[in-house]
Amino acid sequence: MFKLEEAVKYFRAHEGVVPHMYLDIVGLVTVGVGFLLRTPENAVAMPFVNRKTGKPATAAEKRADWAAVNAQEKAKLAATYKKFTQLDMTDADIDKRLGAFISEFAAALRRQFNDFDSYPQSVQIGLLDMVYSLGADGFQKGYPKLCAAVLKKDWAAAANECERKGVSPTRNKDCKQLFLDAVQAGSNTGGAGVGMTDAAIKKAVKKRR
Repeated sequence: MFKLEEAVKYFRAHEGVVPHMYLDIVGLVTVGVGFLLRTPENAVAMPFVNRKTGKPATAAEKRADWAAVNAQEKAKLAATYKKFTQLDMTDADIDKRLGAFISEFAAALRRQFNDFDSYPQSVQIGLLDMVYSLGADGFQKGYPKLCAAVLKKDWAAAANECERKGVSPTRNKDCKQLFLDAVQAGSNTGGAGVGMTDAAIKKAVKKRR
């Protein structure tokens, strides 16, 4: 069975949680758990509050924060950009948005893999990790060997085909381990003992603030 709360916990740990706008490694304005804001209007559509007043941010305030951050140098620590902002997303809004993204990606994976909900939890999260960073189309078209291994429920083969470019070696290693966890559990189904443990998630946490 798919557990959304475990996926949320995993992505909060791996992506980091940044309540204010910042620039990602390629220079795109981002917020929350890797939520891209490609244009000022993307920022306007997000729920921000004024850091000082606690009141909902206006469209003008959101555009101002986006412009201020977009003008900065890319690839700095996320906390570096806080001084250029006045707005934050609340934890509740971040988790709501993250949950919506994960649910959308899980739906795409169900269309691709009919047995997705019966896969070990670690495999489900590994697949979500791939889609989160690549997009559903990028994953399906760019990783045919991995997809074939998943269809066969060959988690060992899947573990050997999940390395991505553009993500950290640690992130790739952790994703590979998710598939290996299913191998070590000796399970092709989502039974007990296959899910991500709190210890495993804590081990995977990366500091990004």
